[in-house]
Amino acid sequence: MPNLNSSNIDSNKKKWLRLGVVGLALLLIPRRSSLKADSKLAANAENEVNNKVANKFTKEDESALK
Repeated sequence: MPNLNSSNIDSNKKKWLRLGVVGLALLLIPRRSSLKADSKLAANAENEVNNKVANKFTKEDESALK
């Protein structure tokens, strides 16, 4: 087994700590376009639901008229 001294262990701990902090920061900081993308996605979903509801009622009305 290789001889590990305490400075090497401390150095590894610091590297892993930095890597963890950077990774956490990247997860928490939103992308610039994410707000735009989320609002577009919500608007598209709302339009899709409205269209499906409108189409459903239109088809039911047409079948009732026949």
